Amino acid sequence: MKITLNKEAFSNGIKIVEKSTAQKGIQPVLSNILIETVANDKIRFCATDLNQSITLDLKAEVEKEGKITLGARKLNEIASRLQDKPIVITVDEDTNIVSLVCDKSKFEMNSIGAEEYLQIFKDNEIEDENEKIFEINKDIFNKAIKQTMYCCAQSESASILGGVCVNIGENTLEVAATDGNRLTRVIKAVNSKSQEGTFIIPLKTLQEIARISSIVEDENIIIKIKKSKIYFLFNNLKFSSKLIEGTYPKYQQLIPTTNDKKIKINREKLINSIERVAIMVNERTNIIKFMFEENNLIIKADAPEAGVGSDELEIDYNYEDIVVAFNYKYVLEALKNMETENIVVEIATSLSATIFKPENNDEQVCLIMPVQVR
Repeated sequence: MKITLNKEAFSNGIKIVEKSTAQKGIQPVLSNILIETVANDKIRFCATDLNQSITLDLKAEVEKEGKITLGARKLNEIASRLQDKPIVITVDEDTNIVSLVCDKSKFEMNSIGAEEYLQIFKDNEIEDENEKIFEINKDIFNKAIKQTMYCCAQSESASILGGVCVNIGENTLEVAATDGNRLTRVIKAVNSKSQEGTFIIPLKTLQEIARISSIVEDENIIIKIKKSKIYFLFNNLKFSSKLIEGTYPKYQQLIPTTNDKKIKINREKLINSIERVAIMVNERTNIIKFMFEENNLIIKADAPEAGVGSDELEIDYNYEDIVVAFNYKYVLEALKNMETENIVVEIATSLSATIFKPENNDEQVCLIMPVQVR
């Protein structure tokens, strides 16, 4: 194999696919990136950790066809330090030694054969007559995911709660996530003639798609569901991942619709107030108290080892006094993922689920369970 390609494309391509290599594993080849020629002017980077896989096509001058795998970490270090000049990659077919030359810099790397690696990607191409295909605006999809995935259970990546539930209907995208203590749901209108479907995407997959989407220029994402896998298709890139199998909780039934106390609060002022008071929070519990009084909200934190902090906001509140305690991190994350001047807080009792949502927008809702304090 002998190819020549642009240094910037080479370096950016490695950064895109490197995240999908296995950091640890019993198969050394999975920590490598597969480089193969696919046309006279095109090469392909591939990487997988068996849970997720990625392929990226790059323009290159192909003098001699071939394929090889190289260690991702070392390859990335080399690429990031090369000068901005063409890179020539040559493979000695007798020794499998790969030579990378860029101007006066030259590196020789040991490689692993590509056949074992290629079989993994061939397995991904098995036809499925029941596959479903969706096409959604990339920005709308990414925004909906960003506004929900912070509620996933961070330490339960293999469980139902370690993913985001995505429901695609006719011209509607609905996504939801919960970790058992809080829940968020977002509904977006989409111009879609896609099939309908519901599936659970792992948090790690969505984080990677958000990263990839910020790099590619495609307007839409094509999503394909095949058996227990999901494929995200872009113009020159394909990313796939295992789905989380199982039945997601019926979250719609958990969102209260009868909370009688509805309070409008300036979002930015509330964020600033919480962040000030949180300086004095008990770092073990992260609890702050929302003390609602007539036209006033007192936010208070106290830690025996540190002291007490409080802040006040003038609000329009004409209900009976009530004290509700929350994990302040949950409230901050909800507020920072809303794009609105004012938010509405809906409360029933001090221990029932509390709703936070943008003013005049029922499509984005965050439910947070209060904490019982003495």
